[in-house]
Amino acid sequence: MKTIVNLSFLFFALLLLVTSSVAQSPGVAPVDYSQYGKPKVPGRVLLLIPEDFQRYVYVSTYEGNEIRHPLGEEAVRELRAAFGVEFASVEVWPVRSEAEAMAMLAPKDPVNVEVRAYDYVVIPKFTRVDSSVENQKYGFDIDLLTEFYAKDGATVTKIGGHGESSTGKWFASTPEEGAKIALQYAVSAILDGVEGNRGLFVH
Repeated sequence: MKTIVNLSFLFFALLLLVTSSVAQSPGVAPVDYSQYGKPKVPGRVLLLIPEDFQRYVYVSTYEGNEIRHPLGEEAVRELRAAFGVEFASVEVWPVRSEAEAMAMLAPKDPVNVEVRAYDYVVIPKFTRVDSSVENQKYGFDIDLLTEFYAKDGATVTKIGGHGESSTGKWFASTPEEGAKIALQYAVSAILDGVEGNRGLFVH
């Protein structure tokens, strides 16, 4: 009887250990942008968001289920939050297309007077979004590019960011969360690029 009780206790302890391991598996916490902007870059940023960027949805498949990732909407939120930490101020304007955004930088454009109130204009784009499934692991990769322009339309710099994540059956985060984390890492990498090129923004 004593042996049975001990075995039962051992089984319970093992089950608790396994459950704890799954709960603490390599899921990752959301990226904290507060490490940046110390001090803030002294400039007003206008983030121009083309319609096709904001509406971008990536569709992946995991364990036979189709997953829709509204990466465009999430990217707008992440960029607004991240640039709000890094720069003195940031404002977001939706535009119909990248071509319209570029046209607004020209002195003859009727909106250019308003654009010139900002120090920098930024236009983002996805250059790569990919996912993979291997050994019950779901991987996500995102490359995000931000093009910085001065108020006179001259190109200041182009800063890209890469983010990747891995989730799956034994991970704490879901495939949906994994995509968001990869996006946050890409945005964080862009902030690293801004920090590394402060000389272009601080005069």
